[in-house]
Amino acid sequence: MTTHAWGTQPEMFGPRHEHRLAMILAEVDKLPRGAKVLDGAVGLGQLAGRMQQRGYRVTGIDYAFDAALHVKKTSSIPVVVGDMTKMPFRTGAFDGVTTGETLEHLDDDVSAAREIGRVLIEGGSCIATVPALKSLWSSSDDYYEHRRRYSRRQLASMFEAAGFAIAKASFWGFPIVLAYDTLFLLPMNKRRARKEVTEDAALRSVARVGRSRTIVNAARAIFAIDRLFGFIPFGPGLLMVARKRGA
Repeated sequence: MTTHAWGTQPEMFGPRHEHRLAMILAEVDKLPRGAKVLDGAVGLGQLAGRMQQRGYRVTGIDYAFDAALHVKKTSSIPVVVGDMTKMPFRTGAFDGVTTGETLEHLDDDVSAAREIGRVLIEGGSCIATVPALKSLWSSSDDYYEHRRRYSRRQLASMFEAAGFAIAKASFWGFPIVLAYDTLFLLPMNKRRARKEVTEDAALRSVARVGRSRTIVNAARAIFAIDRLFGFIPFGPGLLMVARKRGA
């Protein structure tokens, strides 16, 4: 499979992306205003920018030089190019860390969890989202270059071993987002893997629609139905909130 140039990947925009960012922000909002928060990986800077607008002191890190350059050009958020398994920050530098759809891309996610713990203060929070359940693996995971999907126990155990207490580890996205993934995103990703967006009118149209605020907001309203099924331990994604234990 092929991938698109950095910044054009479909997982970086659209209603599913916005829906997930809103879930992370709802947890970030529980931190005190003015808290120092690290966003890794910062990507296009959407999450970091919204946290900054809410009064948080945000720093970004990303392995991609293009990400750091984009965020520096489009915002006042400090951002560094770096590896989340060996971060260039002092111990206890942050009150919170957000990491959305990042751990599944790393060869060494265990070291990343330990590093997140190292850069957090005691009692600091890590808010993370990852794709869930190996049984839901599809061609979309290949297209996104995922290394793994997580069980709830696997994700929680990794962070517990890194010195965290798990406050929340919840599945999300069943049944509406899962249907969206299966019926819409999967066929589109198979098509994207074969063709460049610039070569395909249908893909260009989907990209435009994915950036329409009206359509994105309408889809997010439909995705909200999934909250009624939150008690079911199943879904395409996991949202975890973990707090660093004291010494």
